[in-house]
Amino acid sequence: MANLIVETSYSQPLDDATHDRLAAQLDPCLEAYGARWLRSYLSTDRLRMVCEFEAPDAEMVRMSYRSAGIDFERVWTAEVYARSA
Repeated sequence: MANLIVETSYSQPLDDATHDRLAAQLDPCLEAYGARWLRSYLSTDRLRMVCEFEAPDAEMVRMSYRSAGIDFERVWTAEVYARSA
């Protein structure tokens, strides 16, 4: 499985109700395409979000977003760099 990053931007701050609605739309599509959400980072102004997924490849995540009708800026494959203990 690959690690994928999805970047999104919003014209207005993302409120919790909209976030919950978008997640409910996206979750079944991710499952259908073999992708799994790991975590998200929402900017403090709530205008940008970066989400991390595991999936067979970037196209599966793109197809998930498109099937759910959710806009995104880009999806890219990433390597995980973490500080050693």
